[in-house]
Formats: sequence, C-alpha cells, structure tokens
Amino acid sequence: MLKGAAIFVAGVVIGTVLVQPGSAQDVRPRGVNHIGINVRNYEEALAFYTKTLGLREAYTMRRPDGSPLLTYLQASRETFVELIPVGPNQPTGITHFGLEVGDIDAAVAHLRQQGVTAADPGLTPARARFTRITDRDNVQIEVMEFTAESMQRKAMEAWK
Repeated sequence: MLKGAAIFVAGVVIGTVLVQPGSAQDVRPRGVNHIGINVRNYEEALAFYTKTLGLREAYTMRRPDGSPLLTYLQASRETFVELIPVGPNQPTGITHFGLEVGDIDAAVAHLRQQGVTAADPGLTPARARFTRITDRDNVQIEVMEFTAESMQRKAMEAWK
C-alpha cells in the first residue's frame, strides 16, 4: 500500500513538473500509461491478470530462446500492466510506472531545464522512444513517446 501511494505521489509530482505554465502541450503527460511489475512465476502471473482480472494480452516480447522478456497486458485503451519475469536474486513487485508524452525530445529538454537528470531518448524493444528518470524518493519513471511503429500505439489503435 505504501509503495502504491509513493508511486501515485511521484506521478503527481512529475506531472506537476511537466505541466508548468508555458510548457508546450507535447511535454505534458497524457496519463499514466503502464505499471511495470517483476513477477517470480510468469505463467501464474499471466493467468491471474488475464483469467482472474480479465486484462487482455496486448503483446509479448520474447528472448532469442523463446522465453518471455516482457508482456504488456491491456486494461483499457491507454492503460497497461507490464509483466517482467525476474531472474535469480531479483526482487518481485512494482518496479516503475510509465508516463506517455507527445514529444520525448521536448519532454527530455524540459525535464533537464527543471533540474531532472534524463538520458537522451532511446528505443525500447517494442519500438517506443523513452527515457528513464527517478523522483526524489528514487521511484523509477519511464517517460515514453509512442510512435506509429510502437507496439503500444498499435495495441491502443486496435482497442475496441
């Protein structure tokens, strides 16, 4: 419960930073897009989220050996849960949350102007442009732009 509250507060704080007066519309968060969760037993977690909770599988990224790297489960058109199988000695639980922006380059520039350390945007395996930042309590936040080629955008466009 405490970690969930911290993530919520972090989202509000980061949202406040990104939505300063005079900021361009494309740097404002469009919303919390996903929550990343490390899971010990991937198959059990997948069954819980799909069969018990009713989320649908948007896509799964696989490693060369065929094992899952991550799975995006869709709760609504623009809201996902990212399941990540953990390796040995990795903790389980919520690892990060993601905010969607319209222009990652502008968002990174704005964050840097606000004193936030943000790496140059990279490309996820699902072809979304992103950077990772941390809030003052070390909560991990992915700031992401979903291009037309990204699997997230394709899943959102296919939502019915």
